[in-house]
Amino acid sequence: MIEKELASLGFSPSEIKIYIHLLTTGSSYANKISSETRINRTNVYEALDRLITKGIISLIIKNKVKWFQASTVDSLLNMIREKEDELLITKNNIFREISSLKPINTKPLEASIFVGKKGLRMIFEEIIQTKKPISLIASKLQFKEVFGPYFDLWHKRRIELGIKQRSIFPKTISSELKRRELLEYKFIDHQFANPTTTIIYGENCVFIQWSKKPFVLKINNKEIVISHLNYFNALWNREV
Repeated sequence: MIEKELASLGFSPSEIKIYIHLLTTGSSYANKISSETRINRTNVYEALDRLITKGIISLIIKNKVKWFQASTVDSLLNMIREKEDELLITKNNIFREISSLKPINTKPLEASIFVGKKGLRMIFEEIIQTKKPISLIASKLQFKEVFGPYFDLWHKRRIELGIKQRSIFPKTISSELKRRELLEYKFIDHQFANPTTTIIYGENCVFIQWSKKPFVLKINNKEIVISHLNYFNALWNREV
């Protein structure tokens, strides 16, 4: 619903109601807007001032009376772009400040646990940001089943960043897999498959238990990564 989307952009309930009213009825004046939206006239004037400041409605004078009308959709898009720019600046500032903080006499945790789709998505975002080759063993296309369109978007970003991926799946699902750039497949007999997905990237090893609430164990340990990568390579180089 447009009301929900406008609220996410910081519009107040009065602003939303008045903006939609002007979009659907055209130009109008404050008393009429107040009558038709049933919003107190003082609140109408305050909301109109804020909408003008946002740049999404305009003011004209007709016979010494102030009339208001919604601007083109481009005005709203410009407002969204400005917010995106502000968020990007905030993101970069936060990242810079956090990066400057140095822990005192502490060692990074070697294991982390993530639960649910949000935690799982954080892992896949980290895999992309690490920009290291990916080795994956899975029994099904659970990533696609759980995340839908984000699955294709993730692969698009992986390709744009030049990240190579090797994936091992059971032969039984070979017909379901789509050929993509920088992605190679190998297939194994079903008895070698494991319901837990294993992903190796950089010095990290991730194990995903798929369920209604996915459970993820991430291990940051060079020795464990080498061990699992050796197992992966043994399967990869196994003659089919």
